[in-house]
Amino acid sequence: MDETKLIRLCLEKNKKAWKIFLNRYGKLIYWAIHQRIEKINSQYQQNDIEDIFQEVFLTLFEKNKLNQLKNIKFLPGWLAMVSSNKTIDYMRKKYNNREDLTIDFAAFKDNNFKESLLNREDFILVNTIIGNLSNKEKIIISLNILEEKTHQEIADITRLSINTISTIIARTKEKIKNNLEEMKEK
Repeated sequence: MDETKLIRLCLEKNKKAWKIFLNRYGKLIYWAIHQRIEKINSQYQQNDIEDIFQEVFLTLFEKNKLNQLKNIKFLPGWLAMVSSNKTIDYMRKKYNNREDLTIDFAAFKDNNFKESLLNREDFILVNTIIGNLSNKEKIIISLNILEEKTHQEIADITRLSINTISTIIARTKEKIKNNLEEMKEK
């Protein structure tokens, strides 16, 4: 079956056509997902890849994403791009939903600050401060400190510029430090 007819049948929700589509392009989609995850150097499990794979096909099938394909010649590259974007979206959601967004205090460069965080009271205060950060700040500071991601890796994950990431990290660390000092004065 030629590609044009296959796409047309897929858009008509023909299950046999979708099965052919899956057999023809499943490996490409799997490869694109795996490549994107490796590129962002994210911690992942095999079930993450399988979940993303399912999301790609659900998007293509249920949301008629194939309607957006302008030229059938570009189908493989377009599928790789869709898969890559779904991977980024999935990983972003995964980081947004993390419950363990706490700080590894060794990452702070100010030795006095690091030492002050070692006692339990300061640890609780810092976790309270972090809990009050915006989701964007929590995610970025956690990726940087907990996951030990570089500014460029975080920019790739979040689709923000590296300058924005650097600014957010610097300001967030300063905000944590200042809030901690204010809370301790009270």
